[in-house]
Amino acid sequence: MGTPAPESEVDLWSDESLHDPWPGYRAIRDAAPVVQLSRHGLYAIGRYADVKRALRDWETFTSAQGVSFNDFANRASPGTAPSSDPPEHTQIRGAMLQRLKLSEIRGLQDRLQAKADRLVAELLERRSFDAVPDVAQRFVVESVGELVGISGEVLERFGRGGHDIFNIIGPDNEHLQTSLPGAVELLQLTHSLTKADMVPGGMGWDLFEAEERGLVPPNSSGNLIFNYLGPGFDTTIGGLGSTIWRLATHQEQWERLRKDPALAPAAFNEGLRLESPINLWSRVCRNGADVDGVEIPAGARVAILLGAANRDERHYDDPDTFDIDRNPQDHLAFGSGIHLCVGAPLARAQGTALLTALARQATVLECGEPVRRLNNITRALGSLPTELR
Repeated sequence: MGTPAPESEVDLWSDESLHDPWPGYRAIRDAAPVVQLSRHGLYAIGRYADVKRALRDWETFTSAQGVSFNDFANRASPGTAPSSDPPEHTQIRGAMLQRLKLSEIRGLQDRLQAKADRLVAELLERRSFDAVPDVAQRFVVESVGELVGISGEVLERFGRGGHDIFNIIGPDNEHLQTSLPGAVELLQLTHSLTKADMVPGGMGWDLFEAEERGLVPPNSSGNLIFNYLGPGFDTTIGGLGSTIWRLATHQEQWERLRKDPALAPAAFNEGLRLESPINLWSRVCRNGADVDGVEIPAGARVAILLGAANRDERHYDDPDTFDIDRNPQDHLAFGSGIHLCVGAPLARAQGTALLTALARQATVLECGEPVRRLNNITRALGSLPTELR
């Protein structure tokens, strides 16, 4: 085994860090491949190469003991794709991927583009709006609702609840306590869903049919639908809001995209890299590990710092700069390995469609002062006053 990990006083969950995590992430990366976070009783990995290896090594860094930073959320998560390892994970993910395969998403691209074009045309008539609720949230919630096959109050409650769900994955702090009632309500709704709540032909309907055929564990469809809806809303909304903000505050990049809308996928990749919607995640080191000569003991809970890895100067040149020509297709915002986000192709398709519509139809994109929405796990804006002409 390697040498003991050095201690770090960085507090990942202070409000200061949630506003601006980058100095703390840099301190962790510079200190060692692995550090002990003395304030939280955790180990943390922040360098790109080490984070990617940990994400891909599920036998060493297990998800089966939960991926949260508190016992309550870990007890509530068995049977979900994030909190399982093979063979259970293989079965769950296989059922979900039946309708989220890349070939299926490519077939949806025209529908998503038409929806994005209509939305941007409407926004151009309004000129002034809030890019978070009026653009990112509206587009993502409506399109995911159509794909999964839910609508009305059920869809609205899921659309509102993603922030709470991610908050309760963090440590037991004020943000968790504030979000706990909403998260519990959403989990109860998840467990109460039936096939009758789904639109025939949607992803949700297909999942209940897979359960009836024995292709997924009994009584697991509600949890699996949550895998579509919980992460599928908040992360993509956060990524779109942040990318629009970056484009508006980097006018040379906006002009680059406007002149060449084909750069939309690259622009979204760069926005996801720079402002990773999921900033950190959790694993348990099953039997101990040596990470570049630094020891993690068996049974230790580990913070996997996706946001830190995506700004690691060891991997990316000038990593704090927004540059859509970079097109970082290897970013870790969606994870890596067997737990790579099952909805990543859909999120990319949504981001591409919306940014393409903006670039094709708008000339002027300007934003006022954003308001950041603090969350234990995700990084997103709560409000972004925007002008579009």
